[in-house]
Parts: sequence; C-alpha cells; structure tokens
Amino acid sequence: MSLYKTENIDTKKALDHIAEARKRYQAERVKEQEKIQKYYEGLQKGLDIAEDMFYCKNYEKSEDT
Repeated sequence: MSLYKTENIDTKKALDHIAEARKRYQAERVKEQEKIQKYYEGLQKGLDIAEDMFYCKNYEKSEDT
C-alpha cells in the first residue's frame, strides 16, 4: 500500500474507476458462477449415469459369479 495521500481528488476519474471496477468484478463473478454451474451439472450427469446402471441389463450379474 502506498504512503501517498491525495489531497485533491478528481471525482469524475474516481467514479469512473469505481464503475469500471464494478463491471470487471461483475464479469468475473458471472464467469465463476458459470464454472460452478458446469461443475454441478457434470456431477449430476455422473450420478445419473451411475443410477442408470441399476436399470440396465448389461450390468446384471452373470450366473458364473
């Protein structure tokens, strides 16, 4: 952190910077939420596939085992 302290702030520049930061962090948040959503969709798909195994003849025990 800088030790410099501003005494005469350009309000428009400061507000523009804050608005830009909000846009950037909102975009990052949306991307992160999309990643999380895809993760849980993949997890759900995996569980669906595992559950479907119980309803498929290909996974029945053979007489030999």
